[in-house]
Amino acid sequence: MMTNTVRQMMQATLSGLPVMQKIEDFDPPPIEFDMETLQGGRFIEEEIAKGLKALVAKLTLQGIGLPIMLALGAGGSSNVLLQVRESGVDQDDNPYFTYHTIGGKLKKLEEKTVKMKDKAVTVLEIAVRTYERRENGVVVIDIDTRTQKLFLNGEDILKGARRLVLMS
Repeated sequence: MMTNTVRQMMQATLSGLPVMQKIEDFDPPPIEFDMETLQGGRFIEEEIAKGLKALVAKLTLQGIGLPIMLALGAGGSSNVLLQVRESGVDQDDNPYFTYHTIGGKLKKLEEKTVKMKDKAVTVLEIAVRTYERRENGVVVIDIDTRTQKLFLNGEDILKGARRLVLMS
C-alpha cells in the first residue's frame, strides 16, 4: 500500500567531498519531454514526444568555502559527480531510501545576496550527462545522454531505436 513518506536524513558528496551538513535543498533533474502537436486532418489535437529536454540538477548549499570550490574544478571544462542519498519512513514506520547519482558539468554557480547576519548560500546548477535514481535499491531512472539510454520506471524507452542503429 502506498503511504506518505517523511524524509529524515540527507547526505551528499560533491566530487568525492562530503557536504552533508551544508545542504539546504536538492532539485533532481526534471524529466520533461519536448512535445510536438499533431493536427493534420484532426479535429482533436494530439501530442507526440520528439525528444527529452536537457537535464539540469540544482543543489543549494550553506556557504561552500574553499574545499568545495576546488572540488568543483574550473567550471565548464570539469566533470562534477554529485551523489545525494536520502532516507526516511512512511506513515506505517517502514524505512525507505533514495539514491541520486548525477554526472555532468558545472553550469552555474550563484551566490545568494550577501547580507549581514544571513548565512552564506550558494546555488549550484549541473548540466546533467548521466542520472541514476534508485528507490529502495531498485533503479527507476537511468539516463545517459551519450549512449542515449533512457530507462524510466522499469522501461528502456530507446532500446529498440538504439538496436536499429546498431548502438547496443
